[in-house]
Amino acid sequence: MPSPRTNAPSTTTGSDALLYLLFGALGAAMAFSSLAWLTGNLTNTFVGSGTWAPFRATDALLHPEVLWPTLSTSVLMVSARVVPGLFTVALVVTAAVLWMRWRAGSQSGLARKAGLAPLLDKEIVAKAKSLRPSLGGRESKRGPAR
Repeated sequence: MPSPRTNAPSTTTGSDALLYLLFGALGAAMAFSSLAWLTGNLTNTFVGSGTWAPFRATDALLHPEVLWPTLSTSVLMVSARVVPGLFTVALVVTAAVLWMRWRAGSQSGLARKAGLAPLLDKEIVAKAKSLRPSLGGRESKRGPAR
């Protein structure tokens, strides 16, 4: 069973926001560089010489002309900068929306135990007794009055 959330800070600075931001930035940088390598290789396969460069994500970001020398500058700009940038922004926005939904709690629309309590036998009998005290000694279809 998961432990309940508290409002108490879990770090000495009082917030985990900076830690989450750091991990998010690292994840976005890794996604961007990997996507730059992938889209650069795919572009080179379809437009350039057709050979795949070894996985060097940093070179794909900083020096794409070294990995794919046969591609023109404009094609390199689009394939190694623009397209991976758009994919990375889409991933970051999706992750942020999912994180916000997770932090807000479950909104599945299903009834919880507290919402069902008034519909259970015990609550129905108690409500009936409170509305008509004369039913106190009677037996109902649900069993004897308690």
